[in-house]
Amino acid sequence: MHKSFPIALVEGDARPGREGGHARPTFEHEATFHVEGLSCRSCARHAEQALRALPGVRAASVGFFGEIAQAIYDVRVTSEREIVAAMAQRGFTLTAAAGAPPSERTRLDAGRFGLVVALLANLLALASWRPTRAPEREIAWVELGFTLLLFAVAGTPLFHRARALARRGVVGREVVTLACASIVFVLGVAAMAFDPSRSASLTERLARLGLELDGVALRAFEASGAILGCAILVLFAHTALLTRAFRGLSRAAAARDARVRRIGPNGVDERVACALLAPGDRVRLGEGDVAPVEIALEGAARVMLPDGRAEDRASGQIVETGARLLSGEVTGRVVRAPCSEVAAAADAEVHRAALRIERDARQHRGKSFAHVASLALSVASVSFAGFAFVVHALLGRGPFHPDGYLTAIAVLIGASPAAFVIVLPAARTIAVLRARAAGVVVKDPAALEGLATATVACFDKTGTVTLGTPRVTRLAWREFPDISILEDVAALEMAATHRAGRAIAHHLVVAGVRPSTLDEPADVRPDGVVGRSRGALVEVSAARRGDPLPPDAREGASLVCVRRNGVVEAWFELWDGPRVGAERAFRALFQRGLGCRLVSGDGPDATLALAHRLGVPALGGLGPAEKASHVRALQQAGARVLHISDGHEDRARKTPADVSLAVAPGALPVAVPAPLVLCDDRLETVAWLVDLARALRATLRQTLLVSGVYNAAVIPLCAAGFFSPLEAAALALGEALILCGNAARLLVSPGLPGKAAGSPGLPAAGALSHVRTDHVPLPP
Repeated sequence: MHKSFPIALVEGDARPGREGGHARPTFEHEATFHVEGLSCRSCARHAEQALRALPGVRAASVGFFGEIAQAIYDVRVTSEREIVAAMAQRGFTLTAAAGAPPSERTRLDAGRFGLVVALLANLLALASWRPTRAPEREIAWVELGFTLLLFAVAGTPLFHRARALARRGVVGREVVTLACASIVFVLGVAAMAFDPSRSASLTERLARLGLELDGVALRAFEASGAILGCAILVLFAHTALLTRAFRGLSRAAAARDARVRRIGPNGVDERVACALLAPGDRVRLGEGDVAPVEIALEGAARVMLPDGRAEDRASGQIVETGARLLSGEVTGRVVRAPCSEVAAAADAEVHRAALRIERDARQHRGKSFAHVASLALSVASVSFAGFAFVVHALLGRGPFHPDGYLTAIAVLIGASPAAFVIVLPAARTIAVLRARAAGVVVKDPAALEGLATATVACFDKTGTVTLGTPRVTRLAWREFPDISILEDVAALEMAATHRAGRAIAHHLVVAGVRPSTLDEPADVRPDGVVGRSRGALVEVSAARRGDPLPPDAREGASLVCVRRNGVVEAWFELWDGPRVGAERAFRALFQRGLGCRLVSGDGPDATLALAHRLGVPALGGLGPAEKASHVRALQQAGARVLHISDGHEDRARKTPADVSLAVAPGALPVAVPAPLVLCDDRLETVAWLVDLARALRATLRQTLLVSGVYNAAVIPLCAAGFFSPLEAAALALGEALILCGNAARLLVSPGLPGKAAGSPGLPAAGALSHVRTDHVPLPP
């Protein structure tokens, strides 16, 4: 079961099986794999066709750019492990999408890292301290051996990485590194082959061309080995940084307390966290065990349901979550694991965001300052390298003098793009993963960066600040009760999508009210629903200004008016309690300099009552268009608006806010259009997310500043000949390690939001907390 994400690149942003952003059926599950051995786009097409042809696979896509396969399968027919086994029989090796892709894991291992460090250390030791008695030519032979070993150990992964990127149309830094190291190595070999004892005429002819190779072998071998060694160490640092972030989430998921016996592929039981169960997994229950998820039995069993009733279940029937097994041991297949399903969908969204970050950095997509600066750095390094080569030729040393080549190569190696292709993407990816660990799915990394500049937070009321589960607490009549009106209301609210409408419909069903027959289809409006029944116009909508109110209306309760031919006949009083921690969330945002506002389509009285309790200004009775106008007015006043809602309104129209965040506990993130999705009900996480966004912005700015100062100083100095290729490679390595260390601070700062008293634990990757369904008690 995959619970983390790859450090790789994919092409496009295709999402198999997605239809208009709607949630998939519960029996469909999405899985993500690495595919090994995709040598061309034709191989990717064949792998995709083979994946789609598997039984139970409803949709699939294989990305050649990042060697990534994604599949949506029917858990009633197959499972992840069966898909992997079936694809292996067809010649395609799939592995769980965890850590680095297979092509990098096989070449960037600990043994290779240690060997590179040892060879590079010996080479640098010979460069800085040479035995006085040893002849220069013998030292050159030793350095040649070290350099050849570095080519074999460090050059191989660089070559494979450069070839993989070249197949995808990207010329990476690895190509420049290998080219520079090869040119310098050839110079060293030529200097070793040159014999000064030959005739003076040959020496003179070579000198006229500027080809003076005396004493070049040592510098060339040292520079060539240093270029390869430093480049591979930078790659190791990048891979280790992201792998640390991915594994941190996996450990958090595995640390959950609830455990269950899962039957492994070899038939051996293994204790795993309930959150790690996926549809299709086989589990074993013993007498007295409680089913952690919905399970399809593979044998007959007797169970006690959560309501206390005991029933006999045959093989193939479903055992509900929370049912206790009364009979002997039985096995079953997981049918539906809500916690795992939501976590898998959230992982897939974050997975795509991480891949998009890497892809855009490699392909220089976008018009941000970082992309412009990266292109400017490339142009500057090539220009200064050409300038240095021409200057050495014009100074009389000739076009073939080794110093011209060495100086130009020093410029190309000293110019470090690590900030743009390694550190900036790594920092963004770490921030996305940290947000995922706190229960926030970042579908658009740009939205997370934009959150750092937000100055005003506009909260919707229903489903955002409140629990989003309103209940009808009272039905009041203007004069006398009329059952026919309730029948008309039941008919209007039969297919209600708004929470208040569903609450009213449920209340009438429980009361035994049968819906009447409407004269014409109901018309759903932003503030309610209208229809004709028995020749009269019946409207169920929120209370408006000027409407009569029941004399004993409860403060803070929402009122829904029932009108017949424009006259208010009855009121439904609904109560939707605030979320636990809402007051702390508003206070935390205020401490961070964000002004908070409460905007709602609910009645002004109910909205103001809740706002007074939370201590924030509020506007009630606003429709979607009026909310959008309010946001635009704030923006025209110079504010950057963070809009926090339940995501329902965003489906109908795009919010004009600078950043949108949806509070959607238990919902599939793909079905929520907001770029930031809070997957639990802890509003305090919003303040932590602001801290994370600001820490990310500070890290990005520091990275750009350090990189700009470094390149502005080192490139001219290398072109002037102050630094050799060896020194330039060491400087580039030092700059990359410093920047990676600065980005690594995002792994621990800011700390994850702590637990509130009595609140559920924080959701981790692949281990989202169950959705809270308890209600705040009614006020006295």
